[in-house]
Amino acid sequence: MATCLILVGGAVAVRATIVSPAVRRAPTVRASRVSLSVPGVTAADAAPVAATRRPTSRTAVSASTIAAPASASSAAVEQIAGTPAVEAPVGVSRIDGTALPVQIVRPTMRSTVQADAQRSASMRSDPVRRAPIDWRTLVSHPGVTFSAEEITDASAGSAAFTGARSLRTHSNLELTLDMDSLVGWRGLTIYAQHKTKTGRNGSGEAAFVQNFSNIDADDFRAMGEVWVEQRLLQDRLSIRAGRVDFNSIFAGTDNGASFLNASMGFSPSIVAAPTFPLPTLGVEATVSPWAMFNVSVGLFNGLDGAPAAEGGTSRFQIAQANQQWTLGGSQLAGRLGTGAWRHTGLFSAMGTSIDDAPDVEGTNGWYATLDQTLWQGRSRDGDTSNHAAVSAFAQIGTANPTVQSVHAHRGGGLTMSGLLSARPNDVIGVGFTTASWGTGRETIGELFYQLPVSSHLSLVGDLQRVSRLDGSGARAYGNVATMRTVLTF
Repeated sequence: MATCLILVGGAVAVRATIVSPAVRRAPTVRASRVSLSVPGVTAADAAPVAATRRPTSRTAVSASTIAAPASASSAAVEQIAGTPAVEAPVGVSRIDGTALPVQIVRPTMRSTVQADAQRSASMRSDPVRRAPIDWRTLVSHPGVTFSAEEITDASAGSAAFTGARSLRTHSNLELTLDMDSLVGWRGLTIYAQHKTKTGRNGSGEAAFVQNFSNIDADDFRAMGEVWVEQRLLQDRLSIRAGRVDFNSIFAGTDNGASFLNASMGFSPSIVAAPTFPLPTLGVEATVSPWAMFNVSVGLFNGLDGAPAAEGGTSRFQIAQANQQWTLGGSQLAGRLGTGAWRHTGLFSAMGTSIDDAPDVEGTNGWYATLDQTLWQGRSRDGDTSNHAAVSAFAQIGTANPTVQSVHAHRGGGLTMSGLLSARPNDVIGVGFTTASWGTGRETIGELFYQLPVSSHLSLVGDLQRVSRLDGSGARAYGNVATMRTVLTF
């Protein structure tokens, strides 16, 4: 969770496997999205859509996952110096799974003691050679996935948006435990995340209603998502409970995840949503009654977004239905998501002073998202995942116009990947987003180029054109440029 100027936007990421005029909405940061259906899957395979986690990072840089070590050959033993060795059958490497010759040795008590003494003496005399530790070996275990990501954004704005000038970093650590592999508990997954954000909040300083960088927020260091998920009924039902970012399940656009603007990730008309930077306690359930279709419902603590009325509650409630399909000989995947939400907390009425206490109890709205692959080229070198493609997305959202918040939103865009055979992983995107509140409106057009440098480093170059009309009739036009660097392991 999920693309602006890609130094992975002025950002650096490391990963082993991140308003209304009165209330500023913090964006969700997402690294990836739920995959669209692949042709040829069975109903049982396609059903567990909810079981696939959409990370809360809107950067679209691929993250590498540390692979679990392959089973080592039972014949592999440490060779002791001075002992004759014989060649044995080929074994399996503990690091990359490739076949390697394994030597069987016949150590004697004397040779083992001598070798231990020689190693100890060597370490004492040369500190650099002492017990080297490869952190990958500590976390590489079947059922354990560790990831680290660091995103750095450097932004600058034109005269109308000089406040956008900023440098900030978002760091993310993730740990996923597949309890089926670890202890044999089928369908149980445990996930924990720690996030840190440092640097100037450029979107806030420049008074953006739609944050031009999806990692913009006030500085914080805290646990992010921490949840337990249980999948049942052959993965057709999943239940997730804990600290949950609603945008990892709801209101997301798959093809819009690479854009840097926060509104490309989910509609800003969804007010006070439990999302980045600090998700809240909640429970979410998804059921897939048949292939290519699922329904999700969620209930979250809403106190971080809006206070509760005396004797009342502050909860965020949401429901969404997803229908998927394939076109053009099962090559062009598509998805339509429609949802409705309600927040029971207190909000300020439109037209009241910012100093007045909120007095409107509850607000609600609905939204829809559409993703569609428009064209897909032939695979390269027989690799079905390596092909050029053009994809589109669109979104719409509405909310209660009597509350100080965005009451209408429209957005959409195109992404083009792998158009150059020499650069099969590069991505180009162009899109727009428009948010309206009262008599105000903010429209932003975005163009980005994502350049993967290696499997761990990506750069993003992003330019956004901003047109703003506030309630008093004042207009502002300008540009904001961002360079993002993402480093992942």
